[in-house]
Amino acid sequence: MAPVITSLSAAPQGTNQGSYGQTLTINGTGMTGATAAKIGSRTVPATANPGGTAVTCTLPSGCGPVSVSVVAPSGTSNSLPFYYIDSPFVSSLTPAENSAQAPDGVTITGETLLTTNRVRFSGTDATLALPITSDASIVATPAPVTPLGAPPWFQSLNLEVRTSGGSFTLPNAALLFDTPTITALDPITGTVGTQVIITGTGFVGSAMSVTFAGVEADFTINSDTQILAFAPTNPVGAADVVVTTPGGPSAPATFTYA
Repeated sequence: MAPVITSLSAAPQGTNQGSYGQTLTINGTGMTGATAAKIGSRTVPATANPGGTAVTCTLPSGCGPVSVSVVAPSGTSNSLPFYYIDSPFVSSLTPAENSAQAPDGVTITGETLLTTNRVRFSGTDATLALPITSDASIVATPAPVTPLGAPPWFQSLNLEVRTSGGSFTLPNAALLFDTPTITALDPITGTVGTQVIITGTGFVGSAMSVTFAGVEADFTINSDTQILAFAPTNPVGAADVVVTTPGGPSAPATFTYA
């Protein structure tokens, strides 16, 4: 009796969609002794497992939809459809700088992304926004990582996107930053325009701001632990001073307008 195939699974994505060079597992019954599989018009070597319930082969080059069948001593099986899909490509990630403790979702831009089924940052799964409706972009949220707590105050992560057509890795795609801290203000009181030295940690990143009671201040970054800011216009009284980096906003420190 000829073998019967019931499903196709291309590794690593586990679907009936894939690309050249991937391993295709053909599941079914009656495949004992099978030594070949037909992928479209091509016949390729195949290996059956001892129970005759699966055959594996390496996908040859191809394009678009093809039919897959198994050739065994007992005959040729039925056929099931398989779909060739190009491997994915990633060109950019926005934002590239994010919080280590509470990352925001990032937009990953590229090509052939419609069948994305997994996104990882340095080996850790991200949360993929579904459904995916574009072949050119997807959205995923990295998992939080443990802050460094020391210079350089950020960690570089590789991005891996897996689709039905394969995988693509973009090295050093994302930087996850520690949340900044303020340990001291000098002085702690003054008038509009007072020069204030802000001491703390994690003052790094391409996008930073310093606010006094929500009003943005002019500032200069002296180092990753010191900022020189000028008190902006605010009414007399206490004002929360906050430093914000890609790692998020610091806990506030109090400056008092006299």
